[in-house]
Amino acid sequence: PRAVRSRTPCSFVAAMELGAVAPTPRVDLVLDPVARVAEQAAKAASHADWGPVFVYGAMTLPQSWDALIGRMPEMRAAKLRGHKRRTVRCGGFAALIEQRGGIVLGQLVCGLRPAERRLLDRVVDDGFELVEASVRCLDDFDGPDTECTTYFWREEFEDALDMEADWDVEHFTENCLPEFLELCGDLRQSQKAEGLSDEELRAVAARRQRPGAEEDDDS
Repeated sequence: PRAVRSRTPCSFVAAMELGAVAPTPRVDLVLDPVARVAEQAAKAASHADWGPVFVYGAMTLPQSWDALIGRMPEMRAAKLRGHKRRTVRCGGFAALIEQRGGIVLGQLVCGLRPAERRLLDRVVDDGFELVEASVRCLDDFDGPDTECTTYFWREEFEDALDMEADWDVEHFTENCLPEFLELCGDLRQSQKAEGLSDEELRAVAARRQRPGAEEDDDS
C-alpha cells in the first residue's frame, strides 16, 4: 500500500522549538482504497467459498459429508461430458477418466469453507489430481455450463482401475462405506482437535487405508 504522510501539529512544532518535552504524536494508519479492499478480502478469506467442486462417487452420499464436515453442503445434480467413471480396485472408490462422448452424473458441491475443502482434499487418494472442469446442472438444463474443479484419476495409475463397468454405489455402500466413514471421522477430529498440517493429515489417511491399520492404531 502507498505510504501515508502525516502532518505534524503546529502546537507540537512550537513545543519542540521551545525545548519542551512533548509526547510523540500518535498517527493512525490510513489505508488507500486498494489496500482497504485487500484487507477486507483477507479477513473474509477464512470464511469464503473456494468455488464449486464436482463429485461423482463416495462424496455424493450424505453420510460421507456428515462424517467429514458435520453438515450437508449445498449440492446440485450435474453432468460432466467427455469422461467416464470406473472403480479403483483397491478401496472401491469411483475414478474419473477421459472418454470421448462419455457422460458422468454427479453432484456439484457449493459453499465449502477453506477448512472443509482442505478436508475433502485430504480424504481423496493420492491417485487423483485436482483439475478444472465444466459441468451442466440438471436443474438448469438450458443454462450455461458451470466452471468448477473435480478429482481426475492420474493416467499413470490406470492399471489400478476396473475398466469393465461403471462404479456401483450399492456395492460401495455395502462393502466399503463403513471404513470410509471411519476415515472421514478420523480426519475431521484430527484437524479439529490437533490442528494437524497437510502432511500429517495425509499420513493419517494413509495409515487408515493400509492393511492391518486397526492393529497399528491399537498399539
